[in-house]
Amino acid sequence: MLLEGRTALVTGASRGIGAAIAAAFAREGARLVLGGRSAQVDAVADGIRKAGGNAIAVRGDLRDEASAKALIAACRKELGGLDVLVNNAGLMVASRLGMASAESIREHFEVNVFATIALTQYAIRIMDGKRNPSIVNLASIAGTQGMADLSVYSATKGAVVAFTLASAKELAPKGIRVNAIAPGFIDTELVRGITPEEHRRRIDSIGMGRAGTAEEVAGAAVFLASDLSRYVTGQVLGVDGGMRA
Repeated sequence: MLLEGRTALVTGASRGIGAAIAAAFAREGARLVLGGRSAQVDAVADGIRKAGGNAIAVRGDLRDEASAKALIAACRKELGGLDVLVNNAGLMVASRLGMASAESIREHFEVNVFATIALTQYAIRIMDGKRNPSIVNLASIAGTQGMADLSVYSATKGAVVAFTLASAKELAPKGIRVNAIAPGFIDTELVRGITPEEHRRRIDSIGMGRAGTAEEVAGAAVFLASDLSRYVTGQVLGVDGGMRA
């Protein structure tokens, strides 16, 4: 039970990587607040409770500052504080650079960057440095290497990487660790809509010859959230199977 006695907030927990992280944290004993925009986050929390875990869901759109504040208020009220923040909520829409609309660019930055920064600002106010608190940001291989047809998304995830490195330096004296996970090609709903040809091209670029799973990303999150990584901060952990973006 690597997270027994720990409290955690996971955003974007309605499906995919976020739901897998929530389930993994619950199995390791964490008490959870789960954030999501759809009713599916309620189902994820309900599934965790039915399995014997402890989780509540708070619906909201992190582009709205009030939603971020509501999540932190729920952590304070329901959990008595916060030990682990997982900034997982994200948006990815593929488009060629010349075709990306101003609205789409703005929405990508609001969800992937602005919300991550804002929620981190609120979270650190209720974190106790003596409890080895941890912040885990979900970046991407697109943010560390760049990917064609994902220029806007790559830019936002590059910003998440930079924010992780800078905030880790600033928060280390307070006892708060900040790290990022940079997944590669992970088998989630976000990638299942691509063409068979593009899927094959992506698989061919991966040294291990297969897509990753949400559960494999969740394992990295458990490591970064737990005391196993208590001397690890300011790192970007690739979970990509040897992918060459």
